[in-house]
Amino acid sequence: MPFSQRIRGASFREEYDETFFLQNAEVVEDLSSATNRSTSSSSFLNRNTHIIPPKAKHLKHKLTVVLDLDETIVYARDGPLYVRPHIDELFRFLAAHCETIVWTSSIRRYADAVVSQVDKFAAVKHIVYRHPSWCGNQVKDLKLLGRDLESTLIIENTPDCMRGYEANGLLVEDYTGGELEDRTLLSLLNLLQDLVRCRDVEHLSVPEYLRRTRLAPLCRVVTDKGNYMECHCINSELEDTRTYFAEVPASSLLQSDFTNAIVC
Repeated sequence: MPFSQRIRGASFREEYDETFFLQNAEVVEDLSSATNRSTSSSSFLNRNTHIIPPKAKHLKHKLTVVLDLDETIVYARDGPLYVRPHIDELFRFLAAHCETIVWTSSIRRYADAVVSQVDKFAAVKHIVYRHPSWCGNQVKDLKLLGRDLESTLIIENTPDCMRGYEANGLLVEDYTGGELEDRTLLSLLNLLQDLVRCRDVEHLSVPEYLRRTRLAPLCRVVTDKGNYMECHCINSELEDTRTYFAEVPASSLLQSDFTNAIVC
């Protein structure tokens, strides 16, 4: 059966819409209590300088992947829930090889509902949702997670959200649902596989890897503020996704590739 990007119809809104939720509170399951993942809360923020618990011991040496939701891996603005192609392959790999944190500007009930639909492999360990402590200036301050930046990668469709952390960031093109072909998550998966291998074999940090790989060229992008940022951008047009930087002098990979710029 062909893969359908629409996995839930308009009724999906009922799982997070506040009006429906309040009217049916006695029969609507609290999704966050039904999982083993943690979510950030105002009480936790008041007691700690970090917004999620410390990294679990069994994940200590794994790559931390900070993943945006809306228009990065899913689209549900109009009611139905659409997921980007190859999402299952991505989450299967994340569950086995990474500590995965979803960080979204959406409300908690929506974030929990989406993650419960798309994460079939219990890959997501923590969810950070909309909160005044960070949401006001749009930037997702990675220091708030309490993770080593040498092993942290953030994946976004909005460059402003990773401002100040461009060395740790991957920018993807907006996803708006529908049924068009989309190889973005497949390209992301190939990059993550290569990054994990290079961390294990060559002990590269995330910024070192991004500076050297050709799977995510450095591009000049337009921000929501109307200025420009240089971000590493997923190149979903590459068909040969083997490791590249071992064959190419590092100096030649540090130059910005403005011809492939993504305008957001």
